[in-house]
Amino acid sequence: MIIDRRLLSDGLPLSVSVQSDHDLGDVTRLAGVAAETQGFDRTDGERVRLVASGMATDLVRHTTSGRVFVRVVECGDLGGVELVATGQSPGIPVADASDGRSVHANARGLGAIAGVCDLFDVYGAPGRGTVMMARLFGGTPGVPCESPFLVGSMREPIVGEEVCGDAWAVAQSGTRVVALVADGLGHGVDAAAASAAAVTAFRQRSQAPVEDIVAHIHGALLGTRGAALAVAEIDPGMGRVRFCGIGNIAARLLVADADKSLVSQFGIAGYHSPKIRAYDQGWQEGALLVMHSDGLSSSWDLRGYLGLLGHHPQLAAATVMRDAVRANDDALVLALRDGHVATGATMVEVR
Repeated sequence: MIIDRRLLSDGLPLSVSVQSDHDLGDVTRLAGVAAETQGFDRTDGERVRLVASGMATDLVRHTTSGRVFVRVVECGDLGGVELVATGQSPGIPVADASDGRSVHANARGLGAIAGVCDLFDVYGAPGRGTVMMARLFGGTPGVPCESPFLVGSMREPIVGEEVCGDAWAVAQSGTRVVALVADGLGHGVDAAAASAAAVTAFRQRSQAPVEDIVAHIHGALLGTRGAALAVAEIDPGMGRVRFCGIGNIAARLLVADADKSLVSQFGIAGYHSPKIRAYDQGWQEGALLVMHSDGLSSSWDLRGYLGLLGHHPQLAAATVMRDAVRANDDALVLALRDGHVATGATMVEVR
């Protein structure tokens, strides 16, 4: 396996297909390179390799096929490594899957894995496969990375490309969070340049109303290939989500048994757009917002994954990326939920 350190440094997840014990070495090597990229010392690097190997081993033992994704992350001044594992049915065995939260206590070895992670969560249910996440940071343990909203994301380029034309950004201030998903037209370097320009423009105006943010991005993309984009503002204090989109970005609000779609307008940011409008939808405690590019079909349904909404949104993002039908395009999923709501029993944070 050839590992491109440059792609890791750029924050693009790299992945290994896990079918048998023969794949464990590739997973461990990739995780070790990510740790080196982040400047981890020998002890912290060994933690990362141990967790990666353990997660991959559980996929081999309990799923028909799986993948382990590795990327570098940041938490304040700390550099970290994130590992996400997804496996098809049957999944890690559980003693009681009535709420989808009992995997941790019943899956061999996962307790030991969680104990050396800074953040760990896992979800599994009969017939639903398994999704796991782990985040590990190097350096001296400090204060946990706390924020009003938890964020999960998955991003993959179309087969054959090294860059992804889809991008996302999140800005949090107080209890307000604003999220962007941008899909550069087509794929490749020019598409990635357009979505990167959208992220830059978003950061310049993230404190503004969503209509103004979208209008600013639209202007900033003039001269680029253009992009589909959507901006969502969640304000729990006002009990609402305010959403504004141009082009084919899907967005859905999930809570309990409800699944509501948010509406984007037709157009291409940077080229042509009708009058920019925002729409409001009610926000409830425990809700999950999922936004994704058209590299994924919108036919997915998380309502059959009992208890998943109570876990870290990274697991929801990974589930959508695993289960949604892929188009011949780059793909991105972004998921957000209130960090103050009680999460699944399997999530631990030790910093």
